[in-house]
Amino acid sequence: MTSCWLRRTQSFKTVETSLRVDALASAGFKISRSKLVNLTSNGDVRVNWTTVTKNGTTLKTGDIVSVSGKGRLKIGEINGTKKGKFSVELIRYL
Repeated sequence: MTSCWLRRTQSFKTVETSLRVDALASAGFKISRSKLVNLTSNGDVRVNWTTVTKNGTTLKTGDIVSVSGKGRLKIGEINGTKKGKFSVELIRYL
């Protein structure tokens, strides 16, 4: 069963200035932050199956972000960079 999920995911890294839901989800789903703000205010964004109403919600390793009509994303390993940003592994379920 585990290998089935591994084939149905896409893993990649992104460097972001913050761990906010709007920053990471826009990178993971490849949509603009402003579009994600609209989806959030419409109640279409959930973190760990709970609807999020604030764009400033901070994410951590293991959190699952789902956006209606876009899919689901898991937050993987988070590391700091030399410049004070965050290198984040994103795992997108296909």
